[in-house]
Amino acid sequence: MADKIHTETLRPDLSFRLLLVESGSFRLGGSGPEVHLSPFYLGEHPLTQDIWEEIMGANPSWFKGNRRPVENVSWFDAAVFCNALNERCGYDPCYFSDRDFKSLYGKTSEGFSLPNEGEVYRKVGAKGYRLPTEAEWEYAARGGKDPDKRPSYEYSGGEKLDELGWYGVNSHGETKPVGLKLPNELGLYDMSGNVWEWCEDWYAEYPSGVLTDPRGPEQGTHRVLRGGSYSAEISYSAESCRSALRVRWLPWDRLTYVGFRLALFFPPV
Repeated sequence: MADKIHTETLRPDLSFRLLLVESGSFRLGGSGPEVHLSPFYLGEHPLTQDIWEEIMGANPSWFKGNRRPVENVSWFDAAVFCNALNERCGYDPCYFSDRDFKSLYGKTSEGFSLPNEGEVYRKVGAKGYRLPTEAEWEYAARGGKDPDKRPSYEYSGGEKLDELGWYGVNSHGETKPVGLKLPNELGLYDMSGNVWEWCEDWYAEYPSGVLTDPRGPEQGTHRVLRGGSYSAEISYSAESCRSALRVRWLPWDRLTYVGFRLALFFPPV
């Protein structure tokens, strides 16, 4: 039986955890297509600045703090980070610059750079860290399997957002260290508020029918953001923190209210 928690140790005093999200089904967006998902691991909270700096060597965040979410990172930056982390941990790379999966995105002769542009292709089935798909993100935010056996909450873990997340009303206009609010049913923190989180998918209207492990369209102009944030830039109200809400954003934008959360194949090596 798979471990419920996967702990990645980068050095004796620095590690992070991912939690098992078991397979199951739900309706994307609350009333969209029926989605069936395989099991996966998802970060216990958004990626923090100490982990980013350990792997990438510099901290791009505006609101500094080791345990605050890394922000001011684009979708492209997040993909490079996943590749660099996989190399550090000995896992398979996931993101490439070509359809033949021969050119690792962001990799140079001197290490990893942040090109913040270009074509990016994910090697499906690669056993490494990556961004969650939009369906995976929402399924986990809603509490995972058996959604019909528990209340359907507006936010991740409940109806009282002040207890669950940082948003325009209670954030004082800045990010906060992760894990200070209540977790959801799976033990995931900050799924509602703190920072918006990049998902892997291109943004498009939901397709119809029954979907298994959907990854969105093969191309597009904007990537999906989920979860809401501390900031009033997109929406000041709690509305932006609803588990079902999605927005689209340009993948090269680096914003002080956008970060990401890691996903990992199942089971880990």
